[in-house]
Amino acid sequence: MTVNVAIDYTLSNGPPNDPNSLHYFDPQTGMNEYTQAIGAVMNIIQDYDSDQQFPCFGFGGKVPGSPDPTASHCFALNGDIYKPYVNG
Repeated sequence: MTVNVAIDYTLSNGPPNDPNSLHYFDPQTGMNEYTQAIGAVMNIIQDYDSDQQFPCFGFGGKVPGSPDPTASHCFALNGDIYKPYVNG
């Protein structure tokens, strides 16, 4: 089974500094709606993948260090688009 993870970084879900936004990180938990949902799903799915390596992508965000000032439609969260796998 292959599981791909993609996170929406577009501002359509609200700015990260707005406590009502899906992007807002709660300072007490260090979590937001995305990290909670991904964590809940991955805790179950990881048991069905022998190497527990999962390709993780983002879309709709500016990639740090990129010379392109526009938002990217697809980028690897680990920075390696050719090997986007993360552990667990």
